[in-house]
Amino acid sequence: MRKYGLLLAVALLVFVSFLVLGKRDPVVSDTQYKDPVLFVHGFKGTARSFNTMIARFEERGWGERALTMNVTRTGKLLVREEAFSAGRPAFIQVIFENNRSSFEATSIALAAVMQVLHNDYNIEHVKIVSHSMGGIVSVKFLQDLYDPELHPVTDQLVTIGSPFDGVFGGRWFTQNHGPAVYDLMPGSPALAHIAANHNRFPQETQVLNIAGTGDQVTPLQSALSLKALVPENQYRVDVLYDKMINHSGLHETAAVDEKIGAFFNYK
Repeated sequence: MRKYGLLLAVALLVFVSFLVLGKRDPVVSDTQYKDPVLFVHGFKGTARSFNTMIARFEERGWGERALTMNVTRTGKLLVREEAFSAGRPAFIQVIFENNRSSFEATSIALAAVMQVLHNDYNIEHVKIVSHSMGGIVSVKFLQDLYDPELHPVTDQLVTIGSPFDGVFGGRWFTQNHGPAVYDLMPGSPALAHIAANHNRFPQETQVLNIAGTGDQVTPLQSALSLKALVPENQYRVDVLYDKMINHSGLHETAAVDEKIGAFFNYK
């Protein structure tokens, strides 16, 4: 068992190194990225998942899109740099092309993104806004892979409709496929692993858990189970009591924008 664990650790290290080395331009940036916010989509997410939220944040004057970081199916990290005002909060959108991959593989990809932000863009602190499985992956990264010498400190994490107790409803499982589907099953080994590591959450990360009563994918109970993974003094919850706002609609409504803006102390 010990030998297997060592081999797995080596394999993960090699994979993360491959992702980082696959970046297009490994040149340290002189640009100052102020108060960066990372947007992490969920299962089957695409660029569209957070495009409109980022646009709404820009309209409110809360910041500007600065980077789009695309992890390809082959593990290469492609970064598109945008023209933006260096003195304003920088919005960074992460897109995983293999958007049905396991919690483990996606969290490793997120760790590689974080390492590039730290090494190539001189980013020392970040905030994360995540939707659905993106919230689970972000928590898994913070539990298992976060290294203060390699990654920026995550000061604040927002999870939106994230099913920490799994997705309920047999129909969803017959309509979807991919490794993440098994991870999202209630009682799965992947979810059990995250639950067992509840004492490994970083003490410097404040969490806002947003859930909705109209979410047809993530039951309220499943979303609120995040409370067991985060120290009480670092955790807050905000429930959107609106049956008309569904799972995907949670990142498309101004009510959620307001909750995030208040948490980040945006004016």
